[in-house]
Amino acid sequence: TLVQHQFTGSLSKTIFWAMMNALTWLLLIKLNGLEAKTLESMMLFSICVILSTVDISIRKIPNELVLMTLFVGAAFMITGQPITSLATSVFGLVIGFVIFLLPAMIGKGAGWGDVKYAATVGFCLGVYGIISAIMIMTFILMIYAAYLIIRGKGNLKSKVALGPFMASGFVSVLVLNLINANYHLFEIGMLF
Repeated sequence: TLVQHQFTGSLSKTIFWAMMNALTWLLLIKLNGLEAKTLESMMLFSICVILSTVDISIRKIPNELVLMTLFVGAAFMITGQPITSLATSVFGLVIGFVIFLLPAMIGKGAGWGDVKYAATVGFCLGVYGIISAIMIMTFILMIYAAYLIIRGKGNLKSKVALGPFMASGFVSVLVLNLINANYHLFEIGMLF
């Protein structure tokens, strides 16, 4: 049976995130026009926003959001509008899975939802993209850790939800790839 869910969040926060999502969609259309890559980036961005808010709230990444991300990436690959090739996507999936698997196995930092999400991001972005996303994620995470330490709200052992940071790296690579598609800022690979 289906469970009826009640809205338990803050209406103002919901409106804020809906407006941020809409503004980002407009920015992506402004950057690249209304093309297939833009549509894919818009859909993936929306999933990333939802995933981030859920992970911050309950410290879990729902399988439904991981599958939705995988579905969007696979759908655009099947329709001939992929960000990357199938072989590069599969290799990116393996890299994302392995990098996050080791910390999850020893119980340090990453949970199993993070492992699945990193693998899915790797599939959507490919080898170069997942490496770039992880580097961006690490940089943003270091800034957040410094903020926690400076403000006295935590230390290097504080537990944080990794989903929003991974989503930030994912969205950053998507946006950089859209910019690169129009302005050709990078010559080697998708991002490098």
